[in-house]
Amino acid sequence: MKVTLKDIAAELGVSHATISLALNNSPKVAKATREKVLAKAKEMGYQVSPYVSALMAARRRGRDLDQAPVIALVTPNRSADYWKERHHIRRFIESCTETAGGLGIQTKLFWIGEEGMTARRMNEVFFHRGIRGAVLMTHGRWGERMDHAWSDLATVTYGARELRPNTDWVGADFYGNMELVLNELVAHKYTKVGFTMDKPFHYQHHNRWLSAYLKERYYGGIASMEPWLDAQPDFEGFKKWFQKWTPEVIVCVQPATIIEWLQQLGLRVPQDVSVVTIGTAERGGKLSGIVENTYTCGKLALQLLVDRIHRGDFGTYADPYHITVKGEWNPGETLKRSHVAE
Repeated sequence: MKVTLKDIAAELGVSHATISLALNNSPKVAKATREKVLAKAKEMGYQVSPYVSALMAARRRGRDLDQAPVIALVTPNRSADYWKERHHIRRFIESCTETAGGLGIQTKLFWIGEEGMTARRMNEVFFHRGIRGAVLMTHGRWGERMDHAWSDLATVTYGARELRPNTDWVGADFYGNMELVLNELVAHKYTKVGFTMDKPFHYQHHNRWLSAYLKERYYGGIASMEPWLDAQPDFEGFKKWFQKWTPEVIVCVQPATIIEWLQQLGLRVPQDVSVVTIGTAERGGKLSGIVENTYTCGKLALQLLVDRIHRGDFGTYADPYHITVKGEWNPGETLKRSHVAE
């Protein structure tokens, strides 16, 4: 069984950080402690990963990334460049790249939707290229291709779908974001708040959006109204639900579709019905609702990944971390203001 920094730390009763610094000959650690750590590492058969050594050397060199180790950023979208059209994914990738650069690491994009590509094959590509860390963006057409026990690789996932088997995961605080939306609407004196969502989103998030909505519906300040959950949403289904419940405001995932359907019903947004997005708003943009903090998600994903690499944690994790990042409210133009109290 491979010896890790955590094992050495446990043997010596010191922190993981101390072991890491000592093995990298840091002056921050006393000479006697460094010698003790090196001796124990040798006794336990610890072998320094060439990848980690290269990573540390790259960090010491600063911004010269020509020979720096590579972190893979894997996308599952409908095409290799589709991420460029999606504001949040683009921000996430930019954050990953900037954070990696500050640590002396390169990032490279890989598309798992390529014809004939599988997780097993991509895993082999990474191994032969000496890539030992990957950020897996799991929400997209080819997301299920990533369900794989990635061997000899440190991984962290990001997106609406959690990887199977489990790994470190960073994503939006879906429950907290729904609470933020509903608190905002209650403060604006809305009571008839509808919630529309198709089942794929509903189940991928382990009911977090729905749970927060139902909690507020039963115990908070909004009227009891059945959410519209349809595995194959269409206009006729929406029309039937809307005419039954006549919400004042609709919270949804894909506002463009809901706004189009409301217009087909002869209704104006926001004059007749307000529409709020649960996660696709942009700061200063026209859509009212939640702006997901994808930049912070990217930063945290890289930091988690580098920490795993330093510790020599590769493959399936026994103790995966799940980190959620709360979004912020964007006032936008799709929420009617007349409900605001004086």
